[in-house]
Amino acid sequence: MKIVSRKLFSVFAIIAALIGTGSSSFAQPVISVSPSVINNTYQGDITLNITGLTNTEKVIIQRWIDGNANGAIDVGEQMMDSFTIADGGAMVITGVTNLNVPFDSNSATGAITTTFNFAASMAIENMTGHFVYAVVSRTGRFTPVTATLTVTNAALNQFISGIIYSNGVPSPHAVVVAQDMVAQNPVASAVADAGGHYVLALPAGNYGLIGSAPNCYFDQNSAPSFTLTNGISSTNNLFLTGGGTNTISGSIYDAGNSNGIGGLLVQFQSGSLFEIVFTDPNGNYSAAVSSAFWKIQATKERLARRAYLVPGTTFQVDTTSGSVSNANIALPRGNALFYGRLTDNANNPFANVEVDASTDNNAYSAKGYSDLNGYYTVVVLGDLTNYWNCNINNGNNTAIANDIVNTFQSTTNAPGQVNLQNFIALPTSATISGHVRDNSGTNIVGVVLVGSATIGGNSYSTLDAPTDGSGNFSLPVAAGQWSVQFQTGGHDSGNLDVQGYVDITAPHFVNIPPTNAVLNLTVYPLGTPFITSPQRFGSSQFGFTINGLINVSYTVQESTNLNSTNWANLFSLTLTNSAFPVLDVNATNSPRFYRVQKN
Repeated sequence: MKIVSRKLFSVFAIIAALIGTGSSSFAQPVISVSPSVINNTYQGDITLNITGLTNTEKVIIQRWIDGNANGAIDVGEQMMDSFTIADGGAMVITGVTNLNVPFDSNSATGAITTTFNFAASMAIENMTGHFVYAVVSRTGRFTPVTATLTVTNAALNQFISGIIYSNGVPSPHAVVVAQDMVAQNPVASAVADAGGHYVLALPAGNYGLIGSAPNCYFDQNSAPSFTLTNGISSTNNLFLTGGGTNTISGSIYDAGNSNGIGGLLVQFQSGSLFEIVFTDPNGNYSAAVSSAFWKIQATKERLARRAYLVPGTTFQVDTTSGSVSNANIALPRGNALFYGRLTDNANNPFANVEVDASTDNNAYSAKGYSDLNGYYTVVVLGDLTNYWNCNINNGNNTAIANDIVNTFQSTTNAPGQVNLQNFIALPTSATISGHVRDNSGTNIVGVVLVGSATIGGNSYSTLDAPTDGSGNFSLPVAAGQWSVQFQTGGHDSGNLDVQGYVDITAPHFVNIPPTNAVLNLTVYPLGTPFITSPQRFGSSQFGFTINGLINVSYTVQESTNLNSTNWANLFSLTLTNSAFPVLDVNATNSPRFYRVQKN
């Protein structure tokens, strides 16, 4: 995470100016946080109550990391959230309130009550440490007021601890993030003390660690991995590199009005190097980096609170020739909505579950979260062009780990359109499990499989199942016929094609019962050709489809004896589509066999 000291000095100068212009002729607002002390496995809401406002007054609410735990906002501490809220205000699209964007649920004039979800998949929100909420007047009417929130470690039987170093020196108030190595998701984080020491309680499981500190980057190739067994703890130190040779700076702003978006978490990545920063109150950011090509992206988990969408294309800059400024990113704000409720088949709600929306062409994506009563919303772009899917994010939701959830067809949206989609989770009763290897017998690690089935007239999908370190996977399912295939498309590291492989026999159909079905799969290097859709069109014409990579050259061969080593070349071609139909007009021999080779 980053601190841009010059910009933070200007932020505090603004706050000081606001304090100086506060007028005693108006009531000074009061803010309270409830609960003010929680642990990092808390599953409820955080409620802010603000009184002493004027009717319909807009205020800025900020959340700061209180590194020294003194209950005040000090120079050098990081702002991790910022948004504007009005007395009586809410984001409403065609009569439906966007539940992710903080809104005032208090009907009293001059008071705001708003709540935040504490979803398990939002590891930064759940960070163990001390925090300060500040209410700042947009007009300088009152002195900023604050209240504290403390997130403690849960009373678990095991924990990870250690020291975070930057250039060999303990890094005060740095941050450590624990990554679930099976689900490949961040699950918890903690702020270190003044000596760089951290302690993070976790459930038993397999984890990796990522470290972060202001203007420091972390090499994920050196990330420690460990297993926590029940009652047994572990110690791991993390080593960051600070003061990179170059900087990347710019702003993240609203594509519609050019206003900067403050308090956003921004990821920087260059190969195995990883860094995160927060934007300042004006949406500006700066990061010290190494000389390399860096990809930059705002994290979608935290954009739900602002109703912004994440573009599918990743912004990239080149620092090999020096620092880069004006690396600005515009984010479109959603203007249409998916909404509904997530329950089990007995109508019991699932709270704090992540819901994903994305376009079929990966142009945009967005997230939302269910509230304590199971109600959810996800904002999307209504442009009458892109087809949107909205589904429960199976990979990030431990609350539904023992269930399967129904799915819906994609749809286009007009501006202001709202789409009701209720999700019903069914309990699982069996598993489809096996291993994934390539054609040379190597275990394929970290690729994601998913199953789909039609049950009771509704389409259902399994939880995402990544392969483990031995290439094994397990899909919890219910009774029915399941179609199993790998996740592909896009840029996710769990996608089979991103890892350079193709499954030439997908999809795979498995019937349940039996209770535990076995499905072992072999995948092939991307570009491996295969033939589908064979069909005779006449006495001398036989056609089929060649599947492979676009712009890659292949040769089609034929033989009348499958056991022969003598294959004759028919023709060579370069694919212009991944599935390319061909026709043999001299197919008079019977039998006649075909094969395709990559040139």
